[in-house]
Amino acid sequence: MLNKKALLLVFCGSLLFTISPLLYGQATGSFSGTVTDKTGSVISGATVRVTSQGTAAERESKTDDTGHYLIPLVPIGNYTIRVESQGFQTVEQKDIRLQVDEHRDVNFTMSPASVSSTVEVSATEVAVETTNPTLGQVITAEQVADLPLNGRDFVQLATLTPGTTQETNPNSFFNGGPSSEVSTRGSFSLSVGGSRASSTDWLFDGNDNNELTAGGIAILPSIDAIQEFKVLSYNYSAEYGTRAGPTVLVTTKSGTNALHGTVFEFFRNTSLDARSYFASKREQFNLNQFGGSLGGALEKDKTFFFVDYQAKRQLHGQPFLGLIPTPDMVNGDYSFDPLGTARPGWDAQGMDNPPNSNKFGNIVNPYNFGAFQCDGAGNPLAPDPTTGIQPAGVNCNKIPTSMIDPVGQAMLRLYPTPNNINANTITNFASVPNRSLNEGEFDVRLDHNFSTKDSLFARFSYDQAVSFIPGGSPGYAAPSPFASTQNITNHGRNVVVSETHIFSSNNINQISAGFNRIFNHIKSFGDGTCEAANLGILGADLNTKCPNGVPGWSQSSSDCMSCGMTATLMNNYWGLGDRGFAPFQGGTNVFSISDSFDMIRGKHNIRIGGSIRANQMNVETNAFQDGFFINFGLSNDATADVLLGQMGGILHDQTFFGATTGRRWKLFRPYIQDDWRVTPNLTLNLGVAWALVTPITEAQGRQANYDVASGKMFVDGPASITGCDFCVHSSGAAGVKMDKRALEPRIGIAWKPFGLQNTAVRAGYAIFHDSSWNQGAQGLWENPPYFSESANFAGSTIPLVCPFGNASAPTPVNCGLENIFLPVNTTAPNPASYFGNVQSQNLNFKQGMVQQYNLNIEHQLPGNLVLTAGYAGSHSTHILVDGLNLKLNSPTACGTVPGYTLGCGYVTPGQNVPNFFNILNNNDAGRARYDSLQIKAETKSSRHGLYALLGYTWSRTFDSGLPDGLGTFPGAIYWPLPGTQKADWALSALNSNSQFTASVLYDLPLSRGRFRASHCL
Repeated sequence: MLNKKALLLVFCGSLLFTISPLLYGQATGSFSGTVTDKTGSVISGATVRVTSQGTAAERESKTDDTGHYLIPLVPIGNYTIRVESQGFQTVEQKDIRLQVDEHRDVNFTMSPASVSSTVEVSATEVAVETTNPTLGQVITAEQVADLPLNGRDFVQLATLTPGTTQETNPNSFFNGGPSSEVSTRGSFSLSVGGSRASSTDWLFDGNDNNELTAGGIAILPSIDAIQEFKVLSYNYSAEYGTRAGPTVLVTTKSGTNALHGTVFEFFRNTSLDARSYFASKREQFNLNQFGGSLGGALEKDKTFFFVDYQAKRQLHGQPFLGLIPTPDMVNGDYSFDPLGTARPGWDAQGMDNPPNSNKFGNIVNPYNFGAFQCDGAGNPLAPDPTTGIQPAGVNCNKIPTSMIDPVGQAMLRLYPTPNNINANTITNFASVPNRSLNEGEFDVRLDHNFSTKDSLFARFSYDQAVSFIPGGSPGYAAPSPFASTQNITNHGRNVVVSETHIFSSNNINQISAGFNRIFNHIKSFGDGTCEAANLGILGADLNTKCPNGVPGWSQSSSDCMSCGMTATLMNNYWGLGDRGFAPFQGGTNVFSISDSFDMIRGKHNIRIGGSIRANQMNVETNAFQDGFFINFGLSNDATADVLLGQMGGILHDQTFFGATTGRRWKLFRPYIQDDWRVTPNLTLNLGVAWALVTPITEAQGRQANYDVASGKMFVDGPASITGCDFCVHSSGAAGVKMDKRALEPRIGIAWKPFGLQNTAVRAGYAIFHDSSWNQGAQGLWENPPYFSESANFAGSTIPLVCPFGNASAPTPVNCGLENIFLPVNTTAPNPASYFGNVQSQNLNFKQGMVQQYNLNIEHQLPGNLVLTAGYAGSHSTHILVDGLNLKLNSPTACGTVPGYTLGCGYVTPGQNVPNFFNILNNNDAGRARYDSLQIKAETKSSRHGLYALLGYTWSRTFDSGLPDGLGTFPGAIYWPLPGTQKADWALSALNSNSQFTASVLYDLPLSRGRFRASHCL
């Protein structure tokens, strides 16, 4: 994957360290504690020196009048703490592990200096958190490196955090689903407290690491590069919280004075595997992951480096089972079903028999909805050339040649030949094509200590992946019209630089800069072939390059994209065509800057700061660029419908003024956090942030918004709205107002009852807001006059049955395979005369708000076992809901029974609305609730070589449906339900009643070193 171009990017990335717009700094923690003498009296003015055991970097502080010291913003790692005071013996603790976002309380007791000596104290490796109410879990470098991971995917370990789950549905958008561009490199979903998988905030060395189109992850670092990571789940600092789900802090390794490195290769081979249950043969599975890492010092105690590289080469057979038409069916003979069993036929009175053993019935002639007719020899009778109705004969399941539509027959010939009949699964086709992934990823990190007052680190990461996802057949046939054969490319770049300046032991500043880029590209099987136009489907391919295309029928002269095969829904048969939203580009650019200033003022550790993220999402797509066929099964068999040229309906999308939209929005987050040590045994954590998110604009103003409440269409940009009396010109936000009231208080308490150092009672309350979901590939760009979605449905806009011989008629109706996409818009549509779907976002749109609360007790048992148990819950409002139709015509009681509102939606009968087909919502009406009991036990002993982490969660998650356009479905068909919110309130699809996780690492004491055995449940 790496070449000269890639190496050049590394060099260029190092230059960007000095010019990138500036986010959060590198992952840090803090040390604090109290220094006393043997009688318990405090010692003021004692010098506390913290020294990194890897880099020899030092930080120093002095105890105050209460004997307390605090050293904030300490990089994670292993430390030695040394305490000196005149008249007392020096005390030292070694091997103290400071983890990411950990606030470690380390107390010291000093003895009079009757003799000159140094007292060394062993540090506990897992400590009770006595000064912070945050719930979360640090996953250490040992766990990352040693626990078994399928594919070396570090995200799997995040589920060791109590209350954290991953997607289990193999078709999930976040779990390697075939239509997902964000999980082709591996599953990464993470849900905490019932949050959506798309609402996780991924921070990589403090820098934004999010993919914006669907809420994915940009860079998937090698586990050899990860020092540790932490999942912040509840009541964390006001510094974090731009999304409604967890915040994951991933920290890379740095170099040390000692040269260290790794070399690895992991492989799987087909010959070692068994055949999957549903596979017709043993599927291929070849996996090679190889790479290494190296870290050390360029200048001892001064400059350090760390580099790593990882490559992945994977071929994995994907078993497919499907139902496709037989060659006889393609030629009109439906006497036998696709499995070769005779269809049921008719009884002596000419009545349909029940379906056969495979549940297939007889086909019917859609022109009279009667049986097809044959002569006595079984040959189909010719129909009337104007009506398609056959003369009376013998009932049969054969379609006359003259009734076969040539375009429909050409479409059915795109299917492969049946090869594996299975009556148990009602399938007749099996295949095991290979899905491939080639990925290369590397990181380069530099750390430099300018002096004891100034330090800096910089990192550049590169991640390039190319995936081939088979659709199941060698051609256009696939299990669904959204899962055709695809090529997906992901390329990510991530740059961060952070500088820490120590003005004094009580005043420390950290400024950070970052740039994050992840671009996803999708190309479907037939892109560029103009297959629909070649078959004779008029108006489906609208690219002037298509040989059978009509000149002028293109969306944009700058980036025509419509040149493939129409996606076709075929009911119980496999679908045909190219998937929608392909070719596709989902481009994320995030420029970030932040600064934080720590002030230690007596008992207060005050952090004041702020951050800015400038988000750019450059999406190139034409939605259903080649159209979408919907099959009604008029003939009682979807393939027979196609053969007869009958189609139930279509959707077709066109873009105008260019198919690439540049969406822009910014996040501003000022905050203040005060960790107030009220007494030696009581700490209050008080904070507040202001989460300001600007409404989404488009770089050239190419978006519009139909507001249901006012009945107005707010149109941005250069398009004309002449002749549209309900259209108004708008600013770039399409009428959506900025939510300026998103304040986020954080209140926490940590109490050591009776002064016990091994027990803490912790509680907290916090508010978070969700800026994660920005409508992805959907949104307000899909509105006229910049976008057109044609909808043509049998029985609504066209006849239920397209007239026989329509395609060759002098004045054909716009129905049937050849003409159903006609007419096509050749100019930008006027909203006043538009018949299609529109997107609607409420003008007072609010960010999703999550209120979190927790109460827990943490206690250290003998044997260095730390036990945590307590309650954690959340209540969510204003959650974004997407894709539900607000223009409802049912239930029939709406508008007719006085006072009846159940299921009536926002558009009620009698309300004057434009002639839109559907009004699809992007509103903030979703609600959710989560309650849980969480128990965690953790122990670590270097003496015994044991580390164990066990967790159990009992929980309930309720919500109001929350469809988000990414596979989360509503709880009621007529949602939302005005005035009856409890009617659509039930257990969430994300609910998990009980969850138990465990991980154990044990170093076997063999020879002079140790042999490590690991096990994970």
